[in-house]
Amino acid sequence: MSNLGDFDTFQGRLGTDCVKWDMIVKLYGDDVLPMWVADMDFPTSPKIVERLQKRVEHGFFGYTFRSDEYYNAIINWYKNRYNVDLDRTWIVDGPGVVPMLSFFVNLFSQPGDKVIIQPPIYPPFFKVVENNGRRVIENRLVKKDGKWQMDLESLESSIDERTKMIILSNPHNPVGRVWTREELEKLYKITQRHGIMVVSDEIHADLIYNPHRFVSFLNIGQKDVVVLNSPGKTFNIAGLTNSYGIIPDEKIRTAYKVYLENMELNSTNVLSVEALKVAYRCGHWVDELITYLQANRDFTYQYITSNMPLFKPELPDGTYLMWIDCSMMRLDKPQQFFLDKARVYLNDGTEFGDGKCVRLNFACPRSLLKEGLERMKRAYDNAITVEYFDMSDIRFKQCALIREMVFIIGQNIEQEMEMDGKDDEAVHFLLKHFGTPIATARARQIEDGIWKIERVAVLKEYRSYGYGKRIMDEIEKVLKEKGARKYVLNAQIQVQGFYEKLGYNAVGDVFEEANIPHVKMEKVVM
Repeated sequence: MSNLGDFDTFQGRLGTDCVKWDMIVKLYGDDVLPMWVADMDFPTSPKIVERLQKRVEHGFFGYTFRSDEYYNAIINWYKNRYNVDLDRTWIVDGPGVVPMLSFFVNLFSQPGDKVIIQPPIYPPFFKVVENNGRRVIENRLVKKDGKWQMDLESLESSIDERTKMIILSNPHNPVGRVWTREELEKLYKITQRHGIMVVSDEIHADLIYNPHRFVSFLNIGQKDVVVLNSPGKTFNIAGLTNSYGIIPDEKIRTAYKVYLENMELNSTNVLSVEALKVAYRCGHWVDELITYLQANRDFTYQYITSNMPLFKPELPDGTYLMWIDCSMMRLDKPQQFFLDKARVYLNDGTEFGDGKCVRLNFACPRSLLKEGLERMKRAYDNAITVEYFDMSDIRFKQCALIREMVFIIGQNIEQEMEMDGKDDEAVHFLLKHFGTPIATARARQIEDGIWKIERVAVLKEYRSYGYGKRIMDEIEKVLKEKGARKYVLNAQIQVQGFYEKLGYNAVGDVFEEANIPHVKMEKVVM
């Protein structure tokens, strides 16, 4: 029987000491919807729950060890999911992926040495380097042809004798790239030329969307390579803290195991061991999960692009996290905006190395996801304001600036013609979004009940986002309240279709104005 129905039912998580929910509600109130930390709002596989219940019923929780069943589960998973053949001796234990990252930084570098990371990146990558007295080298991802890529040329140029390691995120958190074999091979050649260790965090490796295919770094090379993983993200059992490393390089592996022994960190949690053993036999459940997550991903992307076009979401190849560029909002703190105005808590991009972005977690029931997005849309829409005033108002300067950018600079209209001396008899309109002036227009009463709408201008970078219609709707509303019976305007031929959609009809012949073809249009007030 399919478990897909389980993904649609939200069971509630408050009162469970849940970081994602209880912590945020405690800090910000019970009306806040958490859509942040990489923790799914789905119960784990029923088979895992059943196995844990059976183990708890046994009633004994003494010291335990990792058996053949444990290691074979990992080996079989890697073979079946990633086409990687593992030797059992390569698998090492660990208390969590992030602590293990810290261990490798301490083991294979000295204070003052350099470690490469690729922002925007999972925040602990910064911390495990800086908090251990090492220097972060930022090899920032670049966007080419609409796709995030590694800047390998810059990476190699940043390497010197103090550079010891690169920490790789694959799939990348937060932008969601699943690195191709070709990209990983190029990276490995660089690291081998310079004797740099690769530590690859592959904790999201199971959550990949068609047509993309995950390539483990173990498929690329094994010398100076460490891969870290856990079933925590895939099966939503991060609270059980069962992580492991795969180290084919005997020298690195031996040093790590000695370090772990010296730290007395060889013990394990009996329930986390049980969970891993059964989790890696739940491939069908994972396949169903991915199907649901991909539908959530597509829904989120389409909703944002259609309803909040100033936001630029990244369609992830993998993970259940969506990186959203909010730079066109021109807000200092977009994450704070969504918290204050939408009551939705997202991850702050500042922690990842880009404060103009936020990260949204879409791993939740569709109904919960829809509620969060609708809250964001309402906040987005409410951030649009249309003000009107006369020429004496200081805000007129912002209108004049927009007109200068659109007409004088953009269309080469002479300043004397654009500033025609009629502004003092007009009502001026100014549309702002998130406080940024975007569009303007003016309206003059030319006869009793007849108003002429003029100088409708939207800044170039904000066109096709619906601002023209928004300001026209507000103009008509205000003029109707002033007793308008008819609206008239001279439309440039290139935007005639826009006004026709608003109910305006062309009257008369095409004529030239400022060397631009125009047509007179009018609309009777209903």
